[in-house]
Amino acid sequence: HRVSAWGQLTRRRASMCPPRQNETPVGANTVDPASTPLTLQDIRKVIPQECFVKDTARSLWYLVRDLAILATAPVVYPYVAASGNPLLYLAYWNVYGFFMWALFVVGHDCGHTTFSPNKVLNDIVGHISHAPLLVPFYPWAMSHRRHHMYHNHQKKDASHPWFAKQSMKKMPAFTKAFLNSPFAPFLAFPVYLFEGSFDGAHINPLSKLYRGSSLRAKIECAVSSVTVFAFLAAIRVACGTWSTVAMAYGGCYYCFSFWLFMVTYFQHHDHGTLVYDDSDWSYLKGALETIDRVYGFGLDHWQHNISDGHVVHHLFYTQVPHYHLSKATASVGPFLKQKGVYKKVVHENFLKDFWSTFMTCNFTGWKWANPEKQNN
Repeated sequence: HRVSAWGQLTRRRASMCPPRQNETPVGANTVDPASTPLTLQDIRKVIPQECFVKDTARSLWYLVRDLAILATAPVVYPYVAASGNPLLYLAYWNVYGFFMWALFVVGHDCGHTTFSPNKVLNDIVGHISHAPLLVPFYPWAMSHRRHHMYHNHQKKDASHPWFAKQSMKKMPAFTKAFLNSPFAPFLAFPVYLFEGSFDGAHINPLSKLYRGSSLRAKIECAVSSVTVFAFLAAIRVACGTWSTVAMAYGGCYYCFSFWLFMVTYFQHHDHGTLVYDDSDWSYLKGALETIDRVYGFGLDHWQHNISDGHVVHHLFYTQVPHYHLSKATASVGPFLKQKGVYKKVVHENFLKDFWSTFMTCNFTGWKWANPEKQNN
């Protein structure tokens, strides 16, 4: 099923890019937010006040739940290895890779200070959640905050870069081939963190990510990087050999990277996505280009509703914890639908839809909000 930009269920699969004949891309019929007398405060008023409450005990429960699930991996892996069955390996990698992604979302709340009102606890849990995923918490939180501050700004939103077609043509052949390849969803996130072509290397306090930053910020980068390498050393000791690390952890890690890439790409990319620059960008217009996507099969719950409640998340990213996203979306969705500015897709086959969108849209399939710039 597909839910259009107006929120009406239709008997079509989710939008592809480019669209099929007679198919309407997500957001194609929405009203330009600039022409709608709508403010962030208007949207906030329809959300129940309890959705803005940060409940530390409840947040800790989700942390413990995800860690407990992942803690079963060392118990399960020996049986998988003993079987030598490739299908069991695939199942093991996919299940634990998915729950690594779920744990990432808990740490993601910490980065937005929605895990707890206590900053120190947010920082500690952020490192506990992200170090096992080889994500340096402080640097990631810094770059991710910029994504939220400038969502859908062509130059300033760098998490999933909005490349103009002309700039894509001028890229080195290898970079362009990689970004257009089916390997990108599995490898782009670690490349983004460690190589740093766009935001800067997240493990290096001297990278462009930290240009102009304070000494304290650079020290925080070093601290987070140490936790990542400490975990990597610990898992090497626990596994005994790098080949065992690759099989017991590496496969899960690349499935986690795929989930992170797929969800974050899908939240912001479709054939109808509008992008702005300094002349017409605003926080609200950028936020309303976000797409709520329902994956089904119980996955939305287990990934903490970060995909089917992503519009609310982008509107109030430092205020609404993940466990309130569903309730807030139940109020915000109909309100924005009435205004003609709500985007939502319910997927029948999210994997098929993702690959269709990524391999055709990639990083250039967006549109300028200003039609006069379409050829630039």
